[in-house]
Amino acid sequence: MRRSLLVAAFAVVLFGCSSEDAAVSGSTAGSGGSSSVSSSSSSSGGQGGAPAAGGCFAPGELPPSVAPSGFRIPSLDDERAAYMRWGWSWDPSAEPNVAADPRYAVADVDIHGDTEADDLWTYTMMHARTEQPGYLDRANAWARYFKEDYASCAGDPNANFCYDRDAFGADHLWGWGLVAYDALMTDPAALAAAETLAEIVESLYAPNSPFGCLPQNACTHYGTRQAGRHLLLVTRVAEVTGSDRWAALRDQILDLLLASNDWDATYGTYFVGDYTTDEVVAPGAYAAGARIQSAFQLGVIGEAFDHAYRVTGREELRERMVAMAAFVDEYGLDPNYDYTASWFGIVNGQVWHSYSASQPVTFWDPVYTTSLVNTLVRGYRYTCDDHYFERAKHFFERGNRGMYGDPMMQASPDGTVHHFVDTVFDSSHADFYLSYNKGELQYTYLLFEDGSR
Repeated sequence: MRRSLLVAAFAVVLFGCSSEDAAVSGSTAGSGGSSSVSSSSSSSGGQGGAPAAGGCFAPGELPPSVAPSGFRIPSLDDERAAYMRWGWSWDPSAEPNVAADPRYAVADVDIHGDTEADDLWTYTMMHARTEQPGYLDRANAWARYFKEDYASCAGDPNANFCYDRDAFGADHLWGWGLVAYDALMTDPAALAAAETLAEIVESLYAPNSPFGCLPQNACTHYGTRQAGRHLLLVTRVAEVTGSDRWAALRDQILDLLLASNDWDATYGTYFVGDYTTDEVVAPGAYAAGARIQSAFQLGVIGEAFDHAYRVTGREELRERMVAMAAFVDEYGLDPNYDYTASWFGIVNGQVWHSYSASQPVTFWDPVYTTSLVNTLVRGYRYTCDDHYFERAKHFFERGNRGMYGDPMMQASPDGTVHHFVDTVFDSSHADFYLSYNKGELQYTYLLFEDGSR
């Protein structure tokens, strides 16, 4: 889809309002404004016209493309309405309340060591969802950084983007936030910066790549976040520019991912290879049959596949998203603690989660449970099986109410919302980053998209 069509679609979204959204907005209460980001959608180019943004899709029916982010990002009112439909209550302090902060600035970022999300995308979307000025101040600061400092490798040479690119093959690559920021703010420099990053990705998949496993098998034996982030950036750049060059690169990465031997058709997921498995589980574990994956990395590859499916219609992508949802449904929660660990899978033929692998179990980080919410919603979206949506809700409530560090305690009682999505900042970094692995919206937004549920 050309950029002009995306911007036109966003104009409809921003200023229009469907009867369903009006009903939802009129029934909500609480502090904070909400934009109408969720109110309409453009055609996806799929068969049979443009389906509704929410709900589920039959095989061959593609979800619509919605500016500025590709998929519809539900508003704050949508999130409130969902909680009310599900009978959950919350204290007003759980809602976003991010005041203007013009002093917020971004410089000299430790890309590999500190970032785990595209902060520009998150803050741009959170401002669109809430209209709160603090999110916009943060989005503008990150936009300046990504346009001027990121690809030019400003900052500490042992922490900047060049360090991540040269030492890790850009597995902490960001840039789809630049695409969304351009669509929302009409900032051609942001889109140009995103294309510069696409050029870097192109070089990493060239025959003479310094990371030979990327053009060979997308390095999936080390995990799926690297290729997933590369694919997401290039898919979005190809979509808004209409460039055959970026579409070809997108398809190259897709072909590598779909052909990777690290996809296990029996279990329906990607597993890491022997090096990482033995490092996480125990020496010799992979040879003995252990198979594991990182929870949030499954969330990353699922997001990339969904965008690629939306614009290409490749049926293998829908099939893999459904298979990954089924895998998460069966193996994604520890049977005793009802949370997801940072690493999980099958060891000795049994469900295995890294946090409960040793006794006594004294630590858990519930954020990894949250990171699989959209994975499960996609199971619903592409099968119309309500079970996956209910499971996604359960994963979300477990992650939302979980207490960092404690495998048993909850931060709020059952039936309550501890915090709205991306309203809590990381005090260990002086509130510079969002808390919960640098942001939850990227893993959860689909849960609030279907206003009928």
